[in-house]
Amino acid sequence: MEGIAFDMGLRALVTGGSSGIGRATAELLASKGIEVGVLAHDFAGVEEVVHGILAKGQAAFGITLDLGIQADVVGLFERIEAERGPIDILVNVAGVGLQADVVETTVDDLNRLFAVNFFSAAILSRAAMISMSARGKGNIVNISSASARRALPGMSTYASTKAAMHAFSQALRIEGWDRGVYVTEVLPMSVRTPFFDSATNRSSVPYSAEGTAFMTTPEAVAGYVWRAIRRPIGEMYTSSTARLVLAIDAAIPWLFDKILVWGRRKRFERK
Repeated sequence: MEGIAFDMGLRALVTGGSSGIGRATAELLASKGIEVGVLAHDFAGVEEVVHGILAKGQAAFGITLDLGIQADVVGLFERIEAERGPIDILVNVAGVGLQADVVETTVDDLNRLFAVNFFSAAILSRAAMISMSARGKGNIVNISSASARRALPGMSTYASTKAAMHAFSQALRIEGWDRGVYVTEVLPMSVRTPFFDSATNRSSVPYSAEGTAFMTTPEAVAGYVWRAIRRPIGEMYTSSTARLVLAIDAAIPWLFDKILVWGRRKRFERK
């Protein structure tokens, strides 16, 4: 399957663009000659990324907004297009983390994670599908997580938001097929970003990226985004090992339940 034609004047919107995967993606797309809208809640971070891109003679603009406030997200895509022109590529990266058992999770936690991690992406994707369908072309790339396919203890809420993104992306890519709009879900596992530092941790054990077999970098994930735009496929995993593990888990989930119970006990013994 071929992606959109790379003519002049392409424009992308990247959420969570001030750090981590979002920043790496914004910088990579800008280096390919695409004008990039860098969207995040961190004004200083957005400014830094935009100025860095402009300093290289590339095109970028910034939007500072809290994606957890739904009233600000509704109509946002349309407002950006009215001011800047058509958005050809939407990359939904923004996300917030939480490590907490279900009994430690608050209602505010549930609302915040779903608002940022799922509802904002769904609202923007809906608007993008409407606009891109009218032009008969476009790309939507959703950064999900391997946890969308297998939730880990202490990550029930976060994994649920990614599972919602997974199901949404599956349906969206079929609906976009005959509209000329290509939808790809990228499912990384552990990525070296500031994500874990800014996440809420209600557990007594540290919240950090683990598992060197699955570890990757923001730049590597950005590379998958670029590949998805150039030659779209439905789902992309950043680790072949993770993909194999998920396939085995789907076949014999009870075995992984036992492994995770054992691992959880060992982790708390070391605290």
